[in-house]
Amino acid sequence: MPDTNSFKTDPLLPALDKLIQYSLFTFVAFAMFSISVTQISFAIGALSWLLKVHLTKTWKEISGTLVGITILCFSLACVLAIITSVDLESSIKHLKKLFQFVIFFWVVNTVQDKKQRDLLISFLVIAGVVMSLNGLSPYLNTNYISHISQRLTGTLSKGSTFSGVLMLAGLVTLGQCLFHQPRKYWLIGSIGVISLCLLMSMTRQAWLGFFVGAVFLVFFWNKKYLLIFPLLIIVTLLFASEQVTDRIYSFKNFKDGSFQQRVSSWKGGWKIFKDHPVTGCGFKCVDSIHSQYPDPTGFVARFRGMHSNIFQLLVDTGVVGFGTWLSIWVAYCIEIFKRLRALAEEKSQDNAIGILLGGSAAVLAFLVGGVFETNIYDSEVAMFLYFIMGLSLAKVEKAPASSLAQ
Repeated sequence: MPDTNSFKTDPLLPALDKLIQYSLFTFVAFAMFSISVTQISFAIGALSWLLKVHLTKTWKEISGTLVGITILCFSLACVLAIITSVDLESSIKHLKKLFQFVIFFWVVNTVQDKKQRDLLISFLVIAGVVMSLNGLSPYLNTNYISHISQRLTGTLSKGSTFSGVLMLAGLVTLGQCLFHQPRKYWLIGSIGVISLCLLMSMTRQAWLGFFVGAVFLVFFWNKKYLLIFPLLIIVTLLFASEQVTDRIYSFKNFKDGSFQQRVSSWKGGWKIFKDHPVTGCGFKCVDSIHSQYPDPTGFVARFRGMHSNIFQLLVDTGVVGFGTWLSIWVAYCIEIFKRLRALAEEKSQDNAIGILLGGSAAVLAFLVGGVFETNIYDSEVAMFLYFIMGLSLAKVEKAPASSLAQ
């Protein structure tokens, strides 16, 4: 925590505090709409926070939890992968992807009171609903309905990005809907709108991630209601459009074209990994190296990526990077369960359990969806995930309330 004497003697700190808080709210408000505004608010807020850390001499405290330490270890492993890259010039261009992890440290260290945290969650839910309504708006156009198989892109550039952000926002909203005390009934409508838009996005990896995350939340809320999921699947198959039901049925079809494309890409990636097993071939260096390997299907050359976080990390960073990547999520799970155990004895934190479990469900969905999609390089999805992680692990107090909230 900042030194009280430093705070009194340095007139810049109160201004930095306000700038940091406004940047946080701008970040979460635009995270689903504009990558440019999101990056600008992140840059302003993070730099202000780092300046505050420097002025208050609190560098030793910024790692926060064990999660922060594992993130730093992964970043070092990625730097090593870049140094040993087969194409240093190409690989070093993606070094900026590692700076996005600063979002986690920025959030976990600056969200310090309950009122501020809960207000950020409300902003997140409202932004998710607005994003979903915007995404569903094309269905008001009868010409669009005739091409309903098209993926929704909403406010973002790609359908996979749009559905990935929806997946994360939806699970945080569902966590609030199930666990918030006292219950807020407007959250029921919110999760309904977000879920509908996610269904219409036609993105199976996001469907799978959301489904696993929702099962996780309902399991912790009330196991008896797990029976609702088979019923929801049956209702969807009976009443959804043919395009939706066809994509649902494709989950059990291992000969599906898109799945076979992924398998072919994974086989090509495995061959590359075997030649660079320790530190990988370098960040996003598949473009430079894929032509050296047999690619009879042409899918590796076409996608220039592995369509899987697992294979992408093995190819890019080797076992060192992949191992430290796994350590982040192991540390996150340990920290979450430690806090849940502590909250079981603390009844006054009426919203903390919902945020902890909602954030955990979002992380779980990201990891599950990442088996079939390389979303670690998707800036919109990754930045939003790091924000949710930081918010779920922020150590908040009931007082004093944030200056912005006041």
